[in-house]
Formats: sequence, structure tokens, C-alpha cells
Amino acid sequence: MSLYLGIDWSAQKHDAVCLNDAGAVLLHLTIPHTPAGFLRLDTQLRQVGTAPAECLVGIETAHNLILDFLWAHDDAQVYVIAPSIVKSSRGRYGQSGARSDQSDARLLADLLRTDRARLQLWQPDSLLTRQLRAKVSYCHFLTQNIVRFSNRLQALLARYYPAALQVFSDITTQIALEFLQIYPPPANVQALAGT
Repeated sequence: MSLYLGIDWSAQKHDAVCLNDAGAVLLHLTIPHTPAGFLRLDTQLRQVGTAPAECLVGIETAHNLILDFLWAHDDAQVYVIAPSIVKSSRGRYGQSGARSDQSDARLLADLLRTDRARLQLWQPDSLLTRQLRAKVSYCHFLTQNIVRFSNRLQALLARYYPAALQVFSDITTQIALEFLQIYPPPANVQALAGT
């Protein structure tokens, strides 16, 4: 018998609802976002009488410590369900549009129970993919900082040293940056012109 666990996650706590094949709620709990809370969830699931491999887990994110915990504890059947799917499916349970963390957790579990064929089983990234993602993220961070500092430098030069902007077509070139290091104030350049 498969069990369906829906987890509504947040930075502080997680609401979890476990359903059986008929859609009956077997377990509802709120756990803190701590290792002790994750262990409590694991213990409660085992008390319901399910092996981790028989429990299908639905959650709205692939980037949370609870997901790492579930994966490390053999809960290999994890489905990351897009928030847009959850939002568009809320009408199944009521027309008022009211929601709670508990109702979202139940909805995630029920989506697994009824619509699993449309959902894709989540697989954690390989080590190489994680390394590539970290390097790409770092390059993106560096690029953003280069643009930010270049814009700041151009704004400063436009106010204090506009001639430097006219001499160089791009202030971020190596020659422009070296020029600014050697001749930082305009007086140095005027002294250079006088010799």
C-alpha cells in the first residue's frame, strides 16, 4: 500500500499530511525546520506503518534541507510539484479561495494520489551538475559586481573627472583602469601635459 505525503514548507516550519490510497488522512503534523523536526517526521511516518520507499512525497521546492533529509533517509520517491499547479488545483477543495499551510499539504498529497501520472519523479543533481551550478552561480555573481562597480566608477568619473570618460571608449578596459590608477586626480594629467 502506498502512502502519499504532502509537505507545505517554509523557512521556519513544515506542515505535513499523509494520505492513504482512499484519500483518508492518516497523519497531520507541523514540525520545526530543524534536524529534530525532520527526525520527528520520519518517526511519525514509521509509526503509521510505512517503509520510506513506499511513501510518495510531494513538495513545492527542490531547494530545502527537508528534501535533502528525505533523500538521505531513502525517501527516494519525491515529486517536486510546481506552485502554479498547486494554486490552480485549490478549486478542487473549495471555491472560497481560502487556504492554509495544512490545506496546501493535503492538496500536495492528494495531487500525488490522483495525478501522479502527470508529475515527474525528482532526482537530485549529480555531483558534476552541482559543481557546474556553483561555478555558474559564482560567475553570475562576479559579472553582476563588475557591472555594479563599472556603473559606480562611470558615475564618479562623470562628476569628478569627465575627461577620462572622453579619452576611453570603455572605462572597464585594462588600459583605462591602469591610467586611472597612475593618474587618479585630473591635476596629475595636467602636470603630465605640461612636461
